[in-house]
Amino acid sequence: MNFPLAAFRLGNQLGSIFTPERTVKKAGTLFLTPKRYDIKNWEVQAEKNGQRFNINENISAIRWRSHQQDEKTNPKQILLVHGWESRATQMYGVAQQLLTTGFDVVAIDMPAHGHSNGHTSNPHMFAQTIQLAQQQLGEFEAIVGHSMGAGATAIAVGRGVSTKKMVLISGPSSIENVLRRFAGFIGLNKNGANKFVTFISKFVGSTPQELDTQILLKDSTIPTLIIHDEQDVEVPASESKRLASVLKNGQLFLTNNLGHRKILKSAEILQRIVSFIK
Repeated sequence: MNFPLAAFRLGNQLGSIFTPERTVKKAGTLFLTPKRYDIKNWEVQAEKNGQRFNINENISAIRWRSHQQDEKTNPKQILLVHGWESRATQMYGVAQQLLTTGFDVVAIDMPAHGHSNGHTSNPHMFAQTIQLAQQQLGEFEAIVGHSMGAGATAIAVGRGVSTKKMVLISGPSSIENVLRRFAGFIGLNKNGANKFVTFISKFVGSTPQELDTQILLKDSTIPTLIIHDEQDVEVPASESKRLASVLKNGQLFLTNNLGHRKILKSAEILQRIVSFIK
């Protein structure tokens, strides 16, 4: 048994009863504050192979250029969007495969992640950053998102970001489901979970319904490939099935035993993504 986690959950269960406002505020701070992890050795090479630049004073990005494309003013490009507590260079394995399509690949460090500034972040800010990237860099041939990056991509496109294709990997479709799973994981009771959803909504400035991709994309005709592993314990596959059920031009591909992160390293998955974008 994980005793520290059990004690933490018990504290939140009791706090939900006796000090709900204080307990929910602490839970909100925990949810909204991503951890930054040390860069891995293979990411150092990813940095060397790319060109780091700033989209604005707070947001950093990296571009990997395709050898099949001359350096032009407006090269064709694909956007990669990483997940929660990840960063742009951790999408490099995907980027390497996508360079074979002949397009440049751009990956953004989301707010409070990687080289970008900030201490807190959330799906709404992720989506706003995707919108900012299009405003500054132009249209993308495709946007590929993983985990929270997939959810944010769907939100951004639902709000008007233009792209010819989308690939959504292991992403949530309902932010409310994300919030309630988190609340349950840390031990909040039903009343505490309801207050937690309200707290996050006020902090973010958007209701869960306004960030629900099933609602935002119900009229979308953009070709969309959705990939999810049936054994994903971080974001259940039911989230992707939920979104796929309303898409007019979507494909759902389910895997087994790849989990939430190994799915990005699967040769079969990478080839499927490349083929879809080509």
